[in-house]
Amino acid sequence: MNFIPVFLICFVIFVLWMFYEQRKSQNKDKEASDAFWERERMANQTRKKDISHLPILHVEESELPVFTTENESVLYYIDHIRKIIKSPMLDLSEYSNTDLKLAYGVGNFKVLCEYDENFNHFLLALTNLARACTEAGLYSEAEQTFLLAFHYGSQKMTDYTSLADIYLHLEEPEKISALIRNVEDGSLPHKEALIQALEQKLMAYR
Repeated sequence: MNFIPVFLICFVIFVLWMFYEQRKSQNKDKEASDAFWERERMANQTRKKDISHLPILHVEESELPVFTTENESVLYYIDHIRKIIKSPMLDLSEYSNTDLKLAYGVGNFKVLCEYDENFNHFLLALTNLARACTEAGLYSEAEQTFLLAFHYGSQKMTDYTSLADIYLHLEEPEKISALIRNVEDGSLPHKEALIQALEQKLMAYR
């Protein structure tokens, strides 16, 4: 006879708890949203600051692999890279748009975004060049290009695994082992997954 009242009490408590949790979540979301828009408001009022001290990336043509080929794809990407490196480049991946405006002023936002975009285009062009070299059978040049991309900050897992495939094709598994050690010593965001992928390629070769 007491089952229904007890059930109703439990149900009411559950509903009240759910309502409380929902309100708490909504309040947290509102606080986060308010904080974001307050930072954005401050960012949009931040005055232009001196950016002459920023480490603009300069890449010399002499750093690029030397190519003796008539492959159209390879030549296209080489020409593309030569044009890109004439423009200022900056790796600003650690900044959000709001952070960038707060740090250097809204007046510098557009030009800094252009520098960052140039940098990303540079890394992408290196990746495309390395793949074009691989498809053309220019494995040494592909290796050099991938290593250059890593030197300048490429963190793409596919770049590392593609280089490992080149080493397997050339029957140089010891270079995969060296690549794994380099990844272990680094701070890539997907380090553990990358190490596992490289180790799997090495195990498959053996």
